[in-house]
Amino acid sequence: MIRYALRCDRDHDFESWFQSSSAYDSQVKRKLVTCPICGSAKVEKAIMAPRIVGKKGRGRASPPPEP
Repeated sequence: MIRYALRCDRDHDFESWFQSSSAYDSQVKRKLVTCPICGSAKVEKAIMAPRIVGKKGRGRASPPPEP
């Protein structure tokens, strides 16, 4: 399973899970992926930073981000 950060043509951000990248491509092409806020089918992948945890960081909670 792959989680994608998505954005519609009205700049609404949301996330969705797909079985594979080809499943995402197929569903977008058939206009099956829609924005849950406005219903737009004009959806594309948003830039998403990967979450990587090294061996040293496992089991420890990350500190909250500072404002």
